[in-house]
Order: sequence, then C-alpha cells, then structure tokens
Amino acid sequence: METSKAEERIQRFNQAFLTGDADFIINNVAEDVHWELVGETTLNSKQEVTKLFEPMRGVKAEEHQTETMITQGNQAIVQGTMLMPDGSGGKKRFAFCDIYTFKNETSDQIQSLKAFLIELKE
Repeated sequence: METSKAEERIQRFNQAFLTGDADFIINNVAEDVHWELVGETTLNSKQEVTKLFEPMRGVKAEEHQTETMITQGNQAIVQGTMLMPDGSGGKKRFAFCDIYTFKNETSDQIQSLKAFLIELKE
C-alpha cells in the first residue's frame, strides 16, 4: 500500500517526538497554536510550546510502536506505545494518542494538538 503525503507528514512529526527533535517540532508549530496535554496543561502559543520542548531536546524513545495512524484532510491521529528514559536512570512505558490539526491539508504547520499520555504499569 502506497503512503500518502498526509501519512508521510504525520510520520515525520511522530519521528520527531520519538527522537527528541525539538527544532523540527518548534519550527512547524503555528504562532497561535492550541496544544492540550490532557490532564496536565494547555499551551496557547509557539513560545509556550518552545519552553515545554527545550528540556526534552535530544531525549529519545528507547522503544516505540505506532499502532494506529489515521489521516483525513488537515487532521491526523497517531496512537501507540513507547519506552522513555525517566531522567533518573530508569525507564517508563507510555501509551499515547495524539490528535493533530494542521493549518490546511498541505501545510506542515500544527494549528492544534490534543495529546493523551498514560504511564503503563509493567
């Protein structure tokens, strides 16, 4: 099955999150972005997103599995699991689901993102 341009776009973003590529993420966020980390906080500007991502620069997932990727128009949903370093030498496994809305169907600029992140007990 051929990968669509929309799927390629969302794969680039998913990879940036998993590899700690803060520059790619920050460079592709709208100035007036609405970024909701469900149960945590809501960010309403590119400046706030930049502040959030600076400490995560270069932090890479040790394992990841993308289980679902759905694209339609200017929206995309990515769902999966990842194993991340916890900052104290340990590791934590998470389930995630990210719902993206881009400026338009061809833009790489994120207008809004709703992110669900749940720590899994092993």
